[in-house]
Amino acid sequence: MNGMKIIKNQPLMIGFILLYVLPPLGMAWLAALGVMEWTDMIKKRRSLPRDSISILFMLMALASVGAALINFQIIYLLSTLMILAYMGVYLYYLHHHEFLQIRQYVWITIFGGGYLYLSDKLFHFFSSHSLLGQGVSLMTGHLLLGFTKHNRLYGSAYNPNYACYLLILALAFLLVELLRAIRRKNYKMGAFCLALLPIIGLAIYDTGSRAGFIIMLLLQLLFLAKLDKRLFFAVAGVIALLSPFIFKFMPRSDNTSSSLGDRMSIWKNSIRIFFEQPLFGTTPVGFSSQYFKLTGHTVSHAHDLFLSIFDSSGVVVGLFFIAIMLFSGYSLFQCLRSDKKNRYSVNLFLFSLPTIIAYGIMDFTLSSPQVLLIVLALVAYWIRYTSQMRVFTNFRGFHRKFTTIRYSGGQIDQKEQKREAGLIRSLPDHSQGPYASEKERF
Repeated sequence: MNGMKIIKNQPLMIGFILLYVLPPLGMAWLAALGVMEWTDMIKKRRSLPRDSISILFMLMALASVGAALINFQIIYLLSTLMILAYMGVYLYYLHHHEFLQIRQYVWITIFGGGYLYLSDKLFHFFSSHSLLGQGVSLMTGHLLLGFTKHNRLYGSAYNPNYACYLLILALAFLLVELLRAIRRKNYKMGAFCLALLPIIGLAIYDTGSRAGFIIMLLLQLLFLAKLDKRLFFAVAGVIALLSPFIFKFMPRSDNTSSSLGDRMSIWKNSIRIFFEQPLFGTTPVGFSSQYFKLTGHTVSHAHDLFLSIFDSSGVVVGLFFIAIMLFSGYSLFQCLRSDKKNRYSVNLFLFSLPTIIAYGIMDFTLSSPQVLLIVLALVAYWIRYTSQMRVFTNFRGFHRKFTTIRYSGGQIDQKEQKREAGLIRSLPDHSQGPYASEKERF
């Protein structure tokens, strides 16, 4: 009975923990929640949300259907089902945020990063050469996919680059928690965060990702900028002076040129594929076969976030995605300026959201369902946060207007009175929002 109660009350927490410990089971768990969300929406005839991410998913689904019809490839419709499955999970995140508060999500991600490091060391003691060993490796995420070398950390993420991005996300959250602890003078929490920092940092280095190493340095500089501007400029100056030594210390720095050459070749071929099918793209399922037809080599994706979107879903979806990125950047800047009371939430998004783009420049880690399901939760929190901020901004503007008219002796007509009442009723309940309690504010 207790187990059923936990499952009922904490479905998202269970799903996220499983994503790190038993990734296939975690993916299946969250996919089931997405199916439940679609079923509930259809039964209750609820309309689809009009937020930008929901529209992006719908455009991607339509593009995959268009690609299947134009190319006479029924198999491309698998991409449609996959996109709708992801959208179902995203909608579940959006509509059931009460099952996982943002700080719970943050600490699962942080401990998940620690688990990636420790599990990688543990799994190496077990053989995966037997059929049983391979089955265990598949279920635990320690089956290396896309690589032949075993000298890079990947833990339970199947791939060093996927593991690195999850670790980068854990580092971003950990730095925000450390910043919060310092400002609140919570020395125990600060010491705990400081103890975790070298573990996460060493894990990022052991993945062998050059992009991850650079982003790790940038996140630490951002932390110093938020903590103390003078310390930031001092450390930034030292890093600039020692940049040649830092480059040599960077993982796999000896083959940076050849690796960049390979990546440039993939990008050029990906651009050629886009111009061959610019309207609907090739779908995520069809990209690999199209790349093989063009080059005779097998590549699963374009190794760049933006190129992957354009290649898989076409120009309309690609431009809409860029518009989302630009608008989100502007919204984040506005939140930094206006939301002075909820610095915890703002800092979380400031540290974490840009890493999606930064890592996406050199790779497309969102091709991993495990990574994408974790990132979609962050995006859902962001969408809810910005919608709440817009409501409060509109309310404050109307309230100023209302106060000015009232104290100047003017009259308020019935329409404006109803509008004010509607705005007040629409204000969200922050007890279940991204910043759930006063304890999460600093």
